[in-house]
Amino acid sequence: MSRHTSGRVRWRRSLVVAAVLLCGSLVPSPLGRHESWRYVGPDKVLHFLGHGGFAAVLAEAFADGRPGPRRAGLSAIAVSVAYSVVLGRLQEWVPGRMPETADTVAGLLGSVVGVLAWHAHCED
Repeated sequence: MSRHTSGRVRWRRSLVVAAVLLCGSLVPSPLGRHESWRYVGPDKVLHFLGHGGFAAVLAEAFADGRPGPRRAGLSAIAVSVAYSVVLGRLQEWVPGRMPETADTVAGLLGSVVGVLAWHAHCED
């Protein structure tokens, strides 16, 4: 992302991605529950990608005015994973959805990869 992007725009991007994750998490599942997807499945890929993107835009927003990319990246990972846990709890009331530890792990891994990609992009 451009160094000239204002902090307000960076935070707005983060809020848009958070809203997309919220909507995606609260949509009732059109598919039946597949026990074979408990640890690996398309939902884990979506958690990985969604939280990877969320952590990347959060890191960009946190980096605005913060002392160094390490702190921004760690803050972004922490917020993304905490949001993953909250979304998992909200899924308890959504038909066909169920919070799973593997979803949170996929979100954590995605967050780390997203921050690493953001950090590599910052160094260019």
